[in-house]
Amino acid sequence: MQSAGIVRHLEELSQDKLDLSFLEGKDFLANGVTSVPGVVKDVCVTEHLKPERAASCNQVPELRYSLTYDQQKAELCVALLEAMHGKMSSDQDAGCHCYILGTVVSKSGMTEAQTELKKKVLHTIWEEALRFPLTEEEMQEGTLTLTLRNCDKFSRHSIVGELKLSLANMEDFGMVQWERLKTPEKEPSTGHGEVLLSISYLPAANRLLVVIIKAKNLHSKQLKDLLGNDVSVKVTLRHQSLKLKKKQTKHAKHKINPVWNEMIMFEVPHELLRASSVELEMLSQDGAGQSQVLGKCSLGLHVTGTERNHWEEMLRNPRRQIAMWHQLHM
Repeated sequence: MQSAGIVRHLEELSQDKLDLSFLEGKDFLANGVTSVPGVVKDVCVTEHLKPERAASCNQVPELRYSLTYDQQKAELCVALLEAMHGKMSSDQDAGCHCYILGTVVSKSGMTEAQTELKKKVLHTIWEEALRFPLTEEEMQEGTLTLTLRNCDKFSRHSIVGELKLSLANMEDFGMVQWERLKTPEKEPSTGHGEVLLSISYLPAANRLLVVIIKAKNLHSKQLKDLLGNDVSVKVTLRHQSLKLKKKQTKHAKHKINPVWNEMIMFEVPHELLRASSVELEMLSQDGAGQSQVLGKCSLGLHVTGTERNHWEEMLRNPRRQIAMWHQLHM
């Protein structure tokens, strides 16, 4: 009965900002897993490449930046960040924030850095710099992408535009420049699909809530024979390298886009939260009944990119449910 009450409350909140503070101090099912149908709609979702949504309230946004390179520290610095959003809509931009995500790709890999969220106004200024460790040798073939993103009142993220810069040309370093943002290119598929999940932390109850919502594009060239079987998600709580606890969702009918809408709860003392992490594994059973991994991802401060950003957003916003899409990998 109590679980049904939680579900009804979540369904009501799914039409608005999902705030699970009402769960603090409540009792849960013995296994810590609660089914949450109806949570998918309008739940704090990060949409990676939806520029058309942002373009509807922006006309040719521009970005100001300055690049410097510290040879002693072997560090690239992007500073003096400002954005001109163009035309804004009072309805669509009410409660909207924005931020800049910087990505450096070099032969040694990819590094990301992100500004803080600022309230979206016509002219937004960030009094901070994005820093990337980078050797002079890596600079020659390196590229920098600056992406302006919106975050609306439901914590749904959308890309406004992006700017790609080659780091081989040092002549522009030290100069302050304004440039128009372009519609981002479509991200290449990793071949393993994506998973949508939300996380929140209830400090008064020391509870970490993970809602496994759904997955999409679960393709696996190596495991084609598994794609007709049911799929579940195993969630493992870690503290540093130590596995503390693991739980598993119910089995969902494996179309290519399975849906779970299940909440998993872990008891995590607040002082352990920053050094903790959550690992997800997408599992399917083979003909012999053995579980096979279709893909996985980890959230925490030990990783980079959106997986780290998601954990940081949760730490900055206690009691608030934040959801993002994450790429699965092997």
